[in-house]
Amino acid sequence: MLRSGNSLRLSAMEIESCRRVGLDLEAVRTSNEFAAALLRWLDGLGDVRPDLLERFVGEMARAKGVALPPRLADVSAAGIGDAGRP
Repeated sequence: MLRSGNSLRLSAMEIESCRRVGLDLEAVRTSNEFAAALLRWLDGLGDVRPDLLERFVGEMARAKGVALPPRLADVSAAGIGDAGRP
């Protein structure tokens, strides 16, 4: 990836390698377009494979040396509406 100001230039090999995991970068020409494409991909990944998204985020945090916050409990899994069930 080559950058010049806000402009990006991706090689055909970079575009193809991203396409293999479902990230479409063919029309990306700016940093903002790259960020938007990445966010769409992450949203889709979170819907389809939340386990992979969690691993991805963990690896990114580890690479940056950032500690992840503790997991938050899922309110829907807390048994709301399940009165009387153990």
